[in-house]
Amino acid sequence: AEPLANGLAFLKKQGCETLYHLGDICDSLHPETADTCVGLLLEFEVNCVKGNNDHAVVVNHEGRKSASIHAATVDYLRRLPLVIELQESLLAHSLPFEKELGLACMVGAMTRNYTFDFFRQFNDRILFRGHSHTPEIIRQDRQGRIASEAIFPGQTIEIKRHTACIVTCGALDRGLCLLWSPEDGRITSLRF
Repeated sequence: AEPLANGLAFLKKQGCETLYHLGDICDSLHPETADTCVGLLLEFEVNCVKGNNDHAVVVNHEGRKSASIHAATVDYLRRLPLVIELQESLLAHSLPFEKELGLACMVGAMTRNYTFDFFRQFNDRILFRGHSHTPEIIRQDRQGRIASEAIFPGQTIEIKRHTACIVTCGALDRGLCLLWSPEDGRITSLRF
């Protein structure tokens, strides 16, 4: 809850108007923090996708009386989408292939095959994903070769409009977040 609160306050100070959380809102090993985490997301009007930890909380607590988590919190987590589609981007916890993989899209690694599948299916979109805690960008060149590069805190990368890429944002529990300005095509990795 503390890294989430710190990250949300930091992003608001940066002037962010719209906030997205890419899943694993709460820690399935510490469900007692879920109420606080969901409360923060509601307070800051954050749009969220479901992560594997969020799904585990639902599976372990739905329909059960629990002193550690409210039923409304479990319901909120249960109703989260696996993928959010925006005009120029997709937001997912791990993989954007909800129709093909179902719930497994929350835990699948971005393998070479899935990377090629993404560029084949979504050749003009940016995928913003969580799950992995290390920020990186994956691009495909005109010859179809895939290249991955780390994104470091403070680094800004420009992405041309309608150019596909895969951006892993990093983890709030490591003090990492990402700013995206679709108007000028810039993403900036920040540490708070």
